[in-house]
This record gives sequence, C-alpha cells and structure tokens, in this order.
Amino acid sequence: MNKKINAACSLLLACGSVWAQDGKQSAPPAQQPQQVIVNGAQTDIEAARDFVAGKLIIGRKQIEQSGLQNVSEILKREPAITIGKDGRLSLLGLPGYTQILLDGQQPMGKAPLELDLTQVDKIEIIKSATAETGPFGIAGTINVISRKIERKTLQQVRLGVTGVAGEYGGNGSWMFNQFSPDSPWSLNLNVSARNGRSPRSGNDQQILISQAGFQPQFNAQRNSIRTDEFLTLTSELAYKFGTGNNFSVKPDYGQIKQDQTRTEQRNWNDGRLQQTNQRGTSSLSGYALPFSWNYDAGDAGQLDASLRYNQMQLSGDTLRIDQGTAIGYAIRRQQQIDDQASYILLLNYRNSFSGGHTVKSGLQWTHGSHDINRAYWLNDQPDTSLSALSKQSLAKEDKLRLFVQDDWRLNKTLALNGGVSVEDQVLKFNEGGIRSQSNFRVWSPSFHLAKKLEGDQKRQFRLSLARSFKAPGYDQLLLQPVIDPFAPCVTPAGCGSNTIDTADSMGNPHLQPERALAFNLSYEHGLSSDSQISFEAYSRQIEKKIGNEILLTTVPWATVPRYVQRPANLGSASIYGVSVDWRVALTDISKTAPKVDLRGSFGFAHSVLSDVPGPDNHLDGQLPWRAKIGMSYKLENLPVKVDVDANWLPADWVRNNLTQRTYESRQRTLTANAVWTVNPDLRVIMNLDNMFAPQSETIREYILPGASVQTRSQNSSFTRVGLRLELKL
Repeated sequence: MNKKINAACSLLLACGSVWAQDGKQSAPPAQQPQQVIVNGAQTDIEAARDFVAGKLIIGRKQIEQSGLQNVSEILKREPAITIGKDGRLSLLGLPGYTQILLDGQQPMGKAPLELDLTQVDKIEIIKSATAETGPFGIAGTINVISRKIERKTLQQVRLGVTGVAGEYGGNGSWMFNQFSPDSPWSLNLNVSARNGRSPRSGNDQQILISQAGFQPQFNAQRNSIRTDEFLTLTSELAYKFGTGNNFSVKPDYGQIKQDQTRTEQRNWNDGRLQQTNQRGTSSLSGYALPFSWNYDAGDAGQLDASLRYNQMQLSGDTLRIDQGTAIGYAIRRQQQIDDQASYILLLNYRNSFSGGHTVKSGLQWTHGSHDINRAYWLNDQPDTSLSALSKQSLAKEDKLRLFVQDDWRLNKTLALNGGVSVEDQVLKFNEGGIRSQSNFRVWSPSFHLAKKLEGDQKRQFRLSLARSFKAPGYDQLLLQPVIDPFAPCVTPAGCGSNTIDTADSMGNPHLQPERALAFNLSYEHGLSSDSQISFEAYSRQIEKKIGNEILLTTVPWATVPRYVQRPANLGSASIYGVSVDWRVALTDISKTAPKVDLRGSFGFAHSVLSDVPGPDNHLDGQLPWRAKIGMSYKLENLPVKVDVDANWLPADWVRNNLTQRTYESRQRTLTANAVWTVNPDLRVIMNLDNMFAPQSETIREYILPGASVQTRSQNSSFTRVGLRLELKL
C-alpha cells in the first residue's frame, strides 16, 4: 500500500515526491520528524503561532461563545478584518483583492459570508499568499471551513427574530450529529434559513459647475425595500473502513433569493419630471455532490482525493416603469437565466519527513460551462435594441492548478515555508456569433519565515514574500451591455444619446489578471495563551491594474454614439501600510482586573495609481487610516457576557478614472450583543447592529471640457435589533 501511495504522489507532483525521497534517504535513522501538533486544548492564538505563514484562526470554541449568527458577523469582530464603507469585508483594507474560499475552493451556489455559524467548523485568515491557497489573493485569503462530523450524538436548534425600521424577519437552524463508536457509519445534517427586510432611503441633487457658476440640474428622492431569503442544507455521510481510511459523501444545497422594490423621482430645474418604479427578483440556487476519500498511510503520508459536481443557476426578472415629460410612458422588462455546471477533481498529498520537513502537493482540475439566456421587452413588445449581441451567451471554462509547498522547521525558534503554485485558465465565449477567448497562465512563488525569540515562544517575527494575482471576474469579460435606466432606449430601433453620468457598461474579453509583488513583515508579542499584540508593515506593487474607462463611442445598440464604461488594464499601483492588532485579557495584566477582553486594530495606508492624475489617485476602498475597537465583559453575578464593537473610517475623495472621482463621508458604526446562558443547554442572545444609524453623504463628480457635473447623495441607515434562542437537545 505504501508503494501505491508513493506512486500517486509522483503523479501529483514529481518534484514533491523526489524531495521527499531524498529527505528520507539522507536523514539519520535515529532522528524523528518534527511535526506541528494542534492540541484540542490550545487556544486559537496558540494554534496560530504554529503556522509559518501567519495564519489566524477563529475556532469552534470562539464561534460558539460569540453569540453571533453568521460568518460576516463574527469576521467583523476580528481585529485583522477591515470593514469598508459599503460593508464589504477585507484584509489590509483591500476589499477587491481579498480571496474568500469555502473549504479551500471557490464557492458555488453559496455565499460563504452568509453561512450560519452552526455550519462552520472554523475560519482561517492569511494576510499573504501561499502555494496551498493558490495564486489569487493579493491582500490575502479568508477560508471558511464547513463543520464536520463530531464524535458524539447531539442536536442543536436556534430560533431568532430581527427588526429594522418597523420591518421584521426571522431565522432558524437545526443541526443533528449521529455518531456511534461501534458503527463505521456516521451522519451529520444541518439546515439553516433566514428571512429579513431592509429599507433604504435617500435624496440626490445634481449641479453643473462651469465658468458661469453653479447651475442646479435636478433634485431626486429615492426609496427602496429589499427582502432577503437564505436557505442552506448540508449533510455528510461517512464510512470508516479502518484506521486512517475514510470515505464520505457531502451533498449540499443552497438558495439565496432577493426581492427589491425601488422608486425614484427626479425633478429637473427646467420643468422636466422623470419617475421610475422598479420591481426586481433575483435568485441564486445550487447543489453540489462531492465524494471524498482520505487515506492515512502512516510513514507514507496522507492522501486526500475528491470528485465534485456542482450545478448552479442565477436568475433575474426586473420590471421597470418609466414616466416623464421627455420619454413619455414606458414599461420595460428584462429576464436573465445563467446556468452553470462544473466538475472538479482534487488530489492532495501531505507527509512529514526527518529534518523538520512537511511537504504538501496538490492538483486541481476544473471543467465548467456557463449558459446565459436573456430576454428584453419594451411596452410588451420584444426590445431588439438590447439584443444586439444576441440573447444567448455561451462560455466554456478549463482550469488546471498545481502546487507544492514545504514547511521546514529548522529548530524550535526558526521555521520556513516555501512553495509555488501555477494555474492555467482558458475561457471561450460565444456571444451571438462573436467569438472571443480569455486565457492566461500564472506562476505564484511564495516564501515565509517565522523566527521565535529565544526563551519566549510567544514572541516572534514573520516575513512574507509572494507573487500573487487577481483574475478578472466573469461579468467583466462579457460584451453584453447594461443600459443606464436614466438614459433608456425608447424605441426598439435603437438607443439614442446619453450623458457621461448615465454611461452604459460592458465587459472586455481582453482583460488580463492583475499581478502583484506582496511583502509583509510583522512582530507578534504574546502576553499569554489568549492575549497578543501584533505590529505589521506591508506593501503591494500591482501591475496591469484593472480600472474603468469611460468612452464616447459607436455601439451596436444605439443609432448615435453613447458614453460607455468598461474595465481595462490601465496601469500600476503602489500600496504601503502599517497596522497594529490586539487581543488582550485584562486579567493577563493584573489578576485583580475585571473579566474584560479588549480587541481592536489601527492602521495607516497610502496608495498611488499610475493611470490617473492626483491628488486623489488611490485605490478604491484603501483609506488613509482606519480604526476599530471592541470589548467583551463577563458579569460577575450573572451568567451574561456583553460585547461592544466600534468602527471608524475617515472621509475621502478617490479618483475612479480620468473623468470621474467620488467622495464618501466619514463612517462610524457601533454594534453590541449580550449572551445570557440560562443553563448549559439554553442561551438567550440579543443583538443591536448599527446603533445610532448615522447618515452618510456621497458625491460623484464627472469632469467635462471646461465644466464638471456633481451629484450629491444623502443616504439614510437604520438600526437592526435581533433576539435569538439557542437550544441543545
């Protein structure tokens, strides 16, 4: 059997096997391999110290004690995670450059950040790139790991209600785990559902600034309400053949549905009136059928193999009614269905060797297809102008990824991690007879060093260097346009003209991945098993940066030239930053201190783009500074734990491209939750999110020859209140 395992490893990655064999032959027989043993009694901070690449861990114990509902909520509490003004979560303040994985793979039919925490075993965070996590993740990777079968029989039920500005929702989950030490079979089932309504409102004012002064253009009022529904069903059926030989099948299903009603009325200063009423429904549903085999051959290593089939469908149906003095009355409807299917083969091998080496190698092959069908109507008649590039788009996708990585622990204080991953990707498109292709091959070497201080294993330096990438999104590659609703097509014969602030959007099949050289240097000062302060400096040098350009050009869906916005590889970017993160228990400083745990982060960053002029030419989302602070307090006389978290972001301007820049006001958010442990099997949890609900302001400025157009938007927000019961059966 050992020979079979070694042969499989040779097929996986020959160099990894050769390196392994050399290590075995040259090492003295008496020397024992050095292995990292993650003890169940370790805290998350202690376990993270053993990873050379600087992995942060949110473990199952921390998840259960948090009293939070989904992955997004618990990540917002983590000091290393930054929260953008648009709510996006990221590392290093770079939301567009943070890779989010589910069980080490790109999610299909699920939103990892929306997963109920009953379905999550742990969350891993790496603020750099490693060979194992792949070449994509310029700012780092957030990997959500699904909950596995536990070695006990248990059931858990969670029920909750939420309220936002008079709108109410509910959530619930049920988890069942069946295990018997006398049977080779084990079973896990998990069902989670959530429903909620979110109202929004705001107003806009547009002015034209020229040599003649300030000229008001229009005022607008906006109101919307969105209903979100989430449903996930996961399961695992496992069979144990013997020691270290396991087979499992893990079918799962996920569905996300969103309904939104939106109204907007624009009153122009010249007397014109335009009103839009829109109702849209979108849904994402998918299922997966993965088969996995795990074999532990002892000295010959561990082999994991899986074959996974994914099926996913994204659908949308939008009905919009436009009425105005310039366009008359128009009813528009658009439908789109995107069917996706993929087969994924995974092979991973791991072994530890004398001399402190732990070698990992892997192969991933993916074959997928996208089939998009669209339909457009104008006043109950087919709208041919929006079908200029065909009602159907077909795409075929083939990917191959290989990696090899070595964790080498030279001694108790010094460890190295080195590896390389390579991915080859080919995407072929057919849009109404217009054929295009996007293909690239990327190589991502990475190197990490961890040096612990002599005599104190809780204090160490880390150094990381990596070549990483950001691949263009699928929607960025399609040519099919999206028409701005305030410059619509009024006849099926073709669209008329538009303005720079109502530009259409379309993709660019010639996009190439952004390429970055990443550098991280950090110092971790551990105070105890639960307390640590980290200081970090980092930089990213990005080439072939993808930005947006606005062009006035001839297009097939219009009778005259129109403004069009599309992505393009425009230039380069340089990013520099420093940050400090902390998790400190006051009892580690003074034994007589109250049971208060403090957490938080503070960081400065600076970025410059080469393709747009200054002074506001920094990356979108990369703010000059950011701060967050939180605390946990356990009441002495009651079984109640209270958490409070605050986040601050400054106001800033950012230049989007040569003709557009955007201002966003400062943002301050405050959340709190209380967990009352009635008994070991029952908890009551209350959450307050976005307390005080501050109003925000956005300014979008478009630069014209000799003038500029500014649209100022005031946006309201609301406090969310939640109450939940957790019961173990």
